[in-house]
Amino acid sequence: MKRNRILYFSLFTLALFFIYFYGGKIPYMFFYTIAITPLVSILLTTIAFFRFTYFEEIDKISIVKGEEFNYNLNICNEDFFLYPYINVTFSTGNVFLGKQLEKESFSLFPFSKKTFQFKAVAKYRGEYEIGIKSIEFEDYLGIFKLTHKPQSSKVVKVYPRIVELSGVKLKPMLLSESHSIPNTMSESTNTMSDIREYIYGDSIKKVHWKLSSKMNKLLVKKFDATSKANSALILDLTKLKCSPEENLSIEDTLIECVVSFAYYLLGGRSNVSLIYYKDKYTEIRAQNILQFQDIYDLLAKITFNNHNNIEVKDLLSMYVQNNSLKKSNILLFTSSVNSDLIDELYKATLSGFDVNLLYVSNNNEEKTKMLKELPEIGITAYKISVEDDIKEIFCF
Repeated sequence: MKRNRILYFSLFTLALFFIYFYGGKIPYMFFYTIAITPLVSILLTTIAFFRFTYFEEIDKISIVKGEEFNYNLNICNEDFFLYPYINVTFSTGNVFLGKQLEKESFSLFPFSKKTFQFKAVAKYRGEYEIGIKSIEFEDYLGIFKLTHKPQSSKVVKVYPRIVELSGVKLKPMLLSESHSIPNTMSESTNTMSDIREYIYGDSIKKVHWKLSSKMNKLLVKKFDATSKANSALILDLTKLKCSPEENLSIEDTLIECVVSFAYYLLGGRSNVSLIYYKDKYTEIRAQNILQFQDIYDLLAKITFNNHNNIEVKDLLSMYVQNNSLKKSNILLFTSSVNSDLIDELYKATLSGFDVNLLYVSNNNEEKTKMLKELPEIGITAYKISVEDDIKEIFCF
């Protein structure tokens, strides 16, 4: 555009000199043509800018990582003149959709439309703005432009995959009898402590049918609760110093591990605490599978930190100190392992916690060698690569 402006003002200057030195009809006609042309160009572009229409559609706004979705965009020219230069910029980055939604430049003939159709695979979990970021209209001479930005953008929420685990190798640790009774039991049916109204999720077996028929409403028996297995899922949100795409791959694998174990444990009637540090120490507790959705929604959009004042070893120390009298099983998910973290994990084992380290990384021989020595100090360690199948690693 800068080049076009220089060329136009050069021609305008030459036309002035032409009039000054020669005069006459032809020089004046040449001058007025050059003077009026940009005004006509700007007027037509302004009309086009305010009259053009577009329609965009996404068939899914909530999907699971790996699923496909379709994006359609139609830009229409309903006027009798050409829309010469239109530039469309899309919101999403190339990391999410590959290179399908790059900047597009085109012209629109009278009474015509331009259609864009993309079928894309959601490569990473998170929330993404999909669709038009801006539409630019340039005039015929390329010296002037108007930009349209949508008032709101379409957002696609990509959830992490849930790997359904069964017969997990960690099960003996997770259901340690020294800390809890087997997870298949949550209430003792020998002692009934109360009667209450039925709520969604209650077992039909607990319905007090005789009393319900008398009261003309469903009532359930409430039994004395027994202890359940307690599992702490500690998530390290520290961002590695890698390329953006490599970071996303590692972070997604970490999140998938956490989500899959949360789903498995809550489905087995174990209490779960999700612990992480993002601006502050946060602990989210869930006691049954109905509360899993809250954890799932959170982990779908949680972001990793570039700078974190609290390291994962500090996070682990906080949890152990806060729960020193209530022992639980610890699963620590991280992409960064060092000697300080291992020292803190060892202290947790000495305090009576069952400790499991799940380390997600690309090939790092030094860290892998360090993990092999952890079983000797009572820490179960697993190394997961982004290409690995979680089910093959943890299930029998």
